[in-house]
Amino acid sequence: MGYRDYQNGPRHSGGNRGQNGGRSRREPLRDHYYYEEPPRGWKEGDAFQDISSYSSPEKRRADQKAMEEQRRSAQRASGRNAGKSGKNSQDIYSSSRPVRWKKSGLGKKIVAVLLVLVVVLAGSLVYMLSGLTMTSISKDSGSLGIQSGAFSDSRIVNIALFGLDAREDTDSGRSDVVMVLSVDKRHHTLKLTSILRDSEVAIEGYGYDKITHAYAYGGPELAIKTINQNFNLDIKNYVTVNFHQMAEIVDAFGGVDMDLTADEVYQLNQNLWTLSQESPGTVVSSDYILNIYGEMDLINGPFEGGTYHLNGNQAVAYARIRHIDSDDVRASRQQEVLQALLQSLKKKNIFQIPGLVRKVFSVCETSLSVGEMLSLTPIVFGGLNLQTLSIPGEEEQAYGAYTDSGSWVYEYDLTAASQHISRFIYEEESPYYTGE
Repeated sequence: MGYRDYQNGPRHSGGNRGQNGGRSRREPLRDHYYYEEPPRGWKEGDAFQDISSYSSPEKRRADQKAMEEQRRSAQRASGRNAGKSGKNSQDIYSSSRPVRWKKSGLGKKIVAVLLVLVVVLAGSLVYMLSGLTMTSISKDSGSLGIQSGAFSDSRIVNIALFGLDAREDTDSGRSDVVMVLSVDKRHHTLKLTSILRDSEVAIEGYGYDKITHAYAYGGPELAIKTINQNFNLDIKNYVTVNFHQMAEIVDAFGGVDMDLTADEVYQLNQNLWTLSQESPGTVVSSDYILNIYGEMDLINGPFEGGTYHLNGNQAVAYARIRHIDSDDVRASRQQEVLQALLQSLKKKNIFQIPGLVRKVFSVCETSLSVGEMLSLTPIVFGGLNLQTLSIPGEEEQAYGAYTDSGSWVYEYDLTAASQHISRFIYEEESPYYTGE
């Protein structure tokens, strides 16, 4: 459109400059713009110059706001593209700051959760260990009778277990139960070796005597030393519980299910009566098993064999049966009670374990440190696979004899017994392993 056409356009007053000879008055258009006449010197063909102004301040602010929004949108798009391509380090930094802030926040939450777990675990540990009697004994190999040729494996820990024949609630008396618990991390199992209480062994300072007397002569240290010297082991720690406390442990587990013969039921009742005389008030009438007529007749019975759910006192009385067979069968009964407790433990849920462990620990004495106990936890509370051995067995060809004092004892080849125990505990690692 030429100059004249522009001037004479439909929205302009053709050539009317106004009274003062200035430019013609601008008229508002529908799009809210005023268009002025082209500047002087403009001719057709020159680049079009649009000199305009807004019809109102509101319209100007609205357009400025829209333009600012477009600019910000373009910058955000540019920042995202630059972050993907890695070309604009400044945009990457500005856009990645929120991400690092979020990671930092997540890290703080994780640390907080871990701290809570540590506090809970520490509290549970303190709760479980409350009441446990912890003692300190010499860990020197010479003091504990560990010989230079004794085989040892860092992944297998041997612990002496003593069940005291103390009728009162004290930890003094003969170790009526002598066992070696082997926590085998190599083969992921627990191994329990029972040494019969009447086994004749050498007790330092006391000559040859029953192994059950070693604890009464010199406490746990002499008892450990006696086991190490006679069976060539490397025991440095012990756990002790007396029969009175063993009943509490069984009750804490809720009792055990055992298969009893009629003769065992009779002997169990007899042992309960004996215990009631030795420790008045320990046994109550409901502890006795009734005869087949539903009556309590300790002398005549008759009793019926079968599966019985035994409480603490009944389980201890069962484990002490020895007059109807032999001491090795008695040891087997003790092992059966322990196995039944382990089977019961498998059925407990994770929320029952702390209270149960606390109850068991509260009636035990041990030389194990907290760190040593924690190191044994994975295998003890793992599969709970238990293997057992009684010494002497057929391999030792034991025979009965009498000491000079008239006491009846088991005599057998202690060297053969030591090699048998070594094969049982260490399996293929034992120097006496035969592959059987």
